[in-house]
Amino acid sequence: MAGKLLPNAIKAKVFVDSAIPVLAAAIPLANGYPAAIAPAITSVTNAVTEITFIQTKLMIKVPPPLSPPSRFGVNTTGAILTQLTTILTAFTAAVTAAPLLPEPTATTTFTAANTTIGTALPLVSTAITVGLITPQSIV
Repeated sequence: MAGKLLPNAIKAKVFVDSAIPVLAAAIPLANGYPAAIAPAITSVTNAVTEITFIQTKLMIKVPPPLSPPSRFGVNTTGAILTQLTTILTAFTAAVTAAPLLPEPTATTTFTAANTTIGTALPLVSTAITVGLITPQSIV
């Protein structure tokens, strides 16, 4: 039997995965980046909502489960939420810098933020799969 929180984990992964191609398409738009990246920001925000829901359900138990010995726990969801927060912070930096391009400081900020986002999104996707989807799929 699949875990009760599996649908939320799957939704979170779909949201994160959908942000990856949006990022790739938005970066070359430079000054048009804020409008182009908006769907990705919404997707990551929705992923935060799904992971927060899972975390809230886990926190109901006293003490909350940790992984291991549990298949997954608040440490798993907490780590994923931390990564998602880092991504959202980087989105904010990139969106703020984009209208100022090609000014050198803005270019540095824009590049660094998008590098962080581009690196972190696939890692979060994998973390959701390995940490939340696979453990709930095991019968």
